[in-house]
Amino acid sequence: MTIKIEKYRELAPCGVFCRACPSFDNTCLGCASEDKNQVRRSKWGCKIRNCCYKLKGLDYCVSCDQFPCKIFNKKLLNTHKDNPRYTYRFEIPKLLKKIKILGVKNFINFQKQRWKCDSCGGTIRFYHYKCDKCGKEMMVK
Repeated sequence: MTIKIEKYRELAPCGVFCRACPSFDNTCLGCASEDKNQVRRSKWGCKIRNCCYKLKGLDYCVSCDQFPCKIFNKKLLNTHKDNPRYTYRFEIPKLLKKIKILGVKNFINFQKQRWKCDSCGGTIRFYHYKCDKCGKEMMVK
């Protein structure tokens, strides 16, 4: 499943839907972006991103025969367990498997619909689970 990473910048290699992140398009261009001019720089040190892209040459963790590995579990699944702001993280292993069924492009469209506000069509942002346009609080579908 080789794709051009830059084209799908709204999907991180770990499966986080970057478009739902409050930083997306403001200070960050997405985890898959290689643009060094963005304000948010934490992704450059991300162990999951570096393992997937640099060490293994994969586009997504789900393509790895070791998925979910120790790095993935430590960074995403073994942190913030009791904090509802991070609910999106614990859905990732199940959701990522849909990439193999739907394909990447359809998976991104699926995620766009999941994170779309029912009221105004804006994007629900994780951490606070509020629409970025109307401010309505809601959980994703």
